[in-house]
Amino acid sequence: MAQCARPALDPDGLGMIMYRAADEGELTEEEAGMLVRSFLSAGVDTTVRAVGGALESFARHPDQWQVLRADPSLARATAEEAIRYVSPFQTVFCTAGRAVDHGTIRLQPEDKIFLSLGAANHDPRKWERPDTFDIRRRTVGHVGFGAGIHGCAGQMLARLEMEVLFEAMARRISGFELAGEATYALNNTTRGFKSLPLRIR
Repeated sequence: MAQCARPALDPDGLGMIMYRAADEGELTEEEAGMLVRSFLSAGVDTTVRAVGGALESFARHPDQWQVLRADPSLARATAEEAIRYVSPFQTVFCTAGRAVDHGTIRLQPEDKIFLSLGAANHDPRKWERPDTFDIRRRTVGHVGFGAGIHGCAGQMLARLEMEVLFEAMARRISGFELAGEATYALNNTTRGFKSLPLRIR
């Protein structure tokens, strides 16, 4: 991706911090490039789709917007619930590195594994009222950014972007209404809108 290469980056931006770390031997050049791509994708895929899903949810559940307006400090909780509820990154595909027995399932090395993060984030065994958008919900344990060593490298940036946005909007916007039919972008990995007509008050 040309936009992630050194010449394309702002010399004072986050991307160049990664490349300076490579210059100082803390990372390899390849690792720096991968981190830059990860951080840029945090602002493109998961974040954009989660924000769109949250705004659509607020239009459908205006009481939740009023909760946030009354207490903008819930902006971080709103971001977490948006990631859980919307699950903008729906699927992960893995390959078994070794043989594994899990209950009645036996995986062999090189077996392909499909994980549905969207289903996990709506599993009623984990979440009370999983299909309800509730910004006061305790969202610890959602897998909207993956988990463990497979967690999104840009998740803290994505969380911060969403928190700052929701807090600023809560102080300035009284509400949202759907202004037409929303359409989803067709994608086998991410879930988000192609078009989301909203009326903002």
